[in-house]
Amino acid sequence: MLHRYRLDPLRRDDIERAQATSPDEKARQTLEMVRMGLALKRASLRTKFPALSEDELEDRLLSWLAREGEADD
Repeated sequence: MLHRYRLDPLRRDDIERAQATSPDEKARQTLEMVRMGLALKRASLRTKFPALSEDELEDRLLSWLAREGEADD
């Protein structure tokens, strides 16, 4: 069962980097990923609905965000 405890080198590197990263840096990285995700969703909506005004686009984005937090029924 020793093989269970062996990590591949890439996974080991991921763990070591995570352990060496400060909480402040992890928070910064998380916020940057959120910003990137929102930018990607905004671009997707713009592509799908090119005629929307900026306000309409913002409304669609906020509506999407509100639905993301809801549990599936």
